[in-house]
Amino acid sequence: LLKKPDFSEKTMILQGQINEKNNLEKKKISNLGDVEFSVFSQFGEDGIISWLSNQLPDIDKVFLEIGTQNYWESNTRFLLNSQNYKGYLVEASSIDVNEIKKQSIYWKKDLTVINEFVDCENINSLIKKNLKSNKLGLLSLDIDGNDYWILKEIDLEPDLIVCEYNSIFGDLHELTVPYDKNFNRSKKHYSNLFFGCSIKALINLMEKKNYNFLGTNTQGMNAFFVNKNKQNYFDQKIVEKKIFFPTTREGRNKSGKLNHKNIFENLNLIKDLQIYDLETKEIQKLSTYKNLYSDEWQMKF
Repeated sequence: LLKKPDFSEKTMILQGQINEKNNLEKKKISNLGDVEFSVFSQFGEDGIISWLSNQLPDIDKVFLEIGTQNYWESNTRFLLNSQNYKGYLVEASSIDVNEIKKQSIYWKKDLTVINEFVDCENINSLIKKNLKSNKLGLLSLDIDGNDYWILKEIDLEPDLIVCEYNSIFGDLHELTVPYDKNFNRSKKHYSNLFFGCSIKALINLMEKKNYNFLGTNTQGMNAFFVNKNKQNYFDQKIVEKKIFFPTTREGRNKSGKLNHKNIFENLNLIKDLQIYDLETKEIQKLSTYKNLYSDEWQMKF
């Protein structure tokens, strides 16, 4: 379909705008799952981001998305089109960056792509060098690796933040992969399952950075936060800040093909890898933990 993006993309955007308009009528929701829809996002993030941003009448219509690949599947492409945001993208692959620059959206919209592999040492200098505004409405982070450490280091205060977490690390402990400047998810383990941080680690980090947790998407992989200075716009609007049990099965076998195993089976593949415990400040094997999952998660399974 996207081989003719001038036509297919317009159709997708129009359909998304219909959903967006319907969502705007929802003044109070049970959880973020109530406003999900996908135009370009992997799952329902387009709908969630659209609804959240529309609750903030004074939001700065500028976003930064770190980790985009070729930008066809992303958290901000719909936002760029539907609400006319100004956008900055950071992508490590020069092939993907060149592909983004060839797309018509790159000259039709106020979009800048930065070809960099981010780490804790360069992230803030990169932002300072390339972003033309200190004000930011949305930060989206999905780099499949040092997400926790990069987010901790980022010296920005956007209105909204969406960040991917690794549900295989469970919901009971504050866990993250140890910092490795050159972290590569596919090279770290053949299963492609060892990356990022647990949802508890992410929520506690964001609390320290002055952000409130709003919930996750229904697939249980992306978490959403609002700057506490803007929390008043969400008072009484979200009944439950729900952490959804993960439904995706993205583990790989040694041939690189999807293994279709559930979260507990896939955990067994990486149990001997070393994880950093943010509560004890120790590095130890995942197998050290007798249980990573709450009773609620285990009952869901």
